[in-house]
Amino acid sequence: MSDTPHDRDRYTEAASDMATHIGDKVFAMLRTSENQQKLQSLLDPIVSHIISRVFPYILLSAILFLILFILTIGTFYMVMRTTTFNSPMGGGVAAAATAVSAAAKILNDAISE
Repeated sequence: MSDTPHDRDRYTEAASDMATHIGDKVFAMLRTSENQQKLQSLLDPIVSHIISRVFPYILLSAILFLILFILTIGTFYMVMRTTTFNSPMGGGVAAAATAVSAAAKILNDAISE
């Protein structure tokens, strides 16, 4: 018997129908409250274990992000304060523009090294 395209389409269609039918049966079986309870009792310890193992890394990342944010705000404050008080133009928008350009120059110098 030769494998014609018609035969292969029929087998593919039958396999697809069978997979769909099995999937529908599995989902119908999982929708029952008894099986949902069993699945939940199986997954709860797994999820709790994963969260307990990953939580220290999440906490450490949050602390490091907070420290980085505080250092960034402190640096920005120091640049603004230094530029505002030592600027010959006084405070205001000109001082802010000078502070930004000074910060940009510092960053450009650091990157080019």
